[in-house]
Amino acid sequence: METFHARIDALDGLDPASREEAERRLRADFETQQAILVLDMSGFSVHVRRGGIIAHLRRIRRMNALATPVVRAAGGTLVKCEADNLVAVFPDARPAVEAALGIHDALAANPGGPGPDDVLSAGTGIDFGRFLLIPGKDAFGDPVNVAHKLGEDLARAGETLVTDGARRRLGEAPDLLAEPVVFSISGLELLAHRIARRPG
Repeated sequence: METFHARIDALDGLDPASREEAERRLRADFETQQAILVLDMSGFSVHVRRGGIIAHLRRIRRMNALATPVVRAAGGTLVKCEADNLVAVFPDARPAVEAALGIHDALAANPGGPGPDDVLSAGTGIDFGRFLLIPGKDAFGDPVNVAHKLGEDLARAGETLVTDGARRRLGEAPDLLAEPVVFSISGLELLAHRIARRPG
């Protein structure tokens, strides 16, 4: 990560032609085209106020322990777990959706106790496209930003939202339901789809 930041910082001291070449090398070294999933746990503020930060940190640890194996089983790679977020990348949208739905199932099936605060839930957002990836550290780019918007700001508990581009990569997907929804957020008009398994 330090090397990546150092290369970004070095761009400031370059003339335009040298900067363009340095940016090209950065893209060659770090750019990828994949699906990105962003998970955000639901009810952070309420749970912290009601149970305290230590209790919520326990919830975060349980979420990570339940979600990470699902990500890997679906063919994904964990990028980072930060606060109550999880970020992972997948070779395409379908395994990302499978992971998101599997994570919702795993969280719902594994409450830590009988109380309402023991049940874990999260929203997930998925996009597909080109972005910069520092494996195991971080990711940067428009698909990353959009997935964060979907997962953190727009998806409700237990909900998976995917961009229209990610939805198109799913193809026919007869086993899935896709409900189109339009959001306006941060000056962007965003067409997304709520994804769920088709009953039966």
